[in-house]
Amino acid sequence: MEHTDDNHGPTQAASGEDTAQSKKDRRLGDEWADWDGTRGEGEGVLDEDRRVFIGFACLSLLGLITIGALFFYMIYPRLEGWHHYLARGVLGLLAAACGLVLFWFITISLPLVTGIRLPWRMEPVQKTLNLIVPLTIKLGAKFGISRDRMSNSFIKVSNALVRSARLNKDSGPLMILLPRCLTAETRRKVQALAERYGSLVYTVPGGELARKLIRDHRPSRIIAVACERDLVSGIQDVAPVIPTYAVPNCRPEGPCKNTLVDLGRIEEALILFSPSTRG
Repeated sequence: MEHTDDNHGPTQAASGEDTAQSKKDRRLGDEWADWDGTRGEGEGVLDEDRRVFIGFACLSLLGLITIGALFFYMIYPRLEGWHHYLARGVLGLLAAACGLVLFWFITISLPLVTGIRLPWRMEPVQKTLNLIVPLTIKLGAKFGISRDRMSNSFIKVSNALVRSARLNKDSGPLMILLPRCLTAETRRKVQALAERYGSLVYTVPGGELARKLIRDHRPSRIIAVACERDLVSGIQDVAPVIPTYAVPNCRPEGPCKNTLVDLGRIEEALILFSPSTRG
């Protein structure tokens, strides 16, 4: 009879072999280079409330404003010593920054809460949102919100902004970008949907080819399917210029292998971007 010690050495060794094998049986994307081979939160379907990202984004901005206010408090006597108008000018800039943050919050929140389309263009809002994503993800991690969960919440916010934007649906084709890890059956079903709505569809192995396809075809709208990590990167690169609707994939076997996607969400995006549904 085999004897094992208290550290369960044979079990740990087997687990390590399974982890190594799990990493070898797939081609990991760049965003998953740090994946340890274990199944976890990135597996399956994430469904994080979009208020999570909005809340932590506002908390991040308030933190930056607080730091700015403390810095102003520390240098205020020196500014007064130089000239009191200088001190008032810097105070006015700080107040203006606070006003911009409030305006940003209202601009983000109104489409999410009411569904109304705002009269101004949303590209500057999207760019601002993208700038604060890295800080928001890091702040969320300190409160136990993983990168994938926060990214999922951000994607919902980004999609809501796309839905509230005024889209030019005639200036270029609609393009669907799929990851190479989707199952063949899923790709065929997406292809069938794309043909029904007159959309281009491509399977891309990475961001470089995706950018080349975008340059070559100059689409006016994009539907992107990928994991949350790749989608966030793509949204930051493309969404401020081309309206991009992101659909996270499902990873029943972990990342980068035999992934699935909710076809209902693909069709929802196709209907949104269809020239027949004007707003």
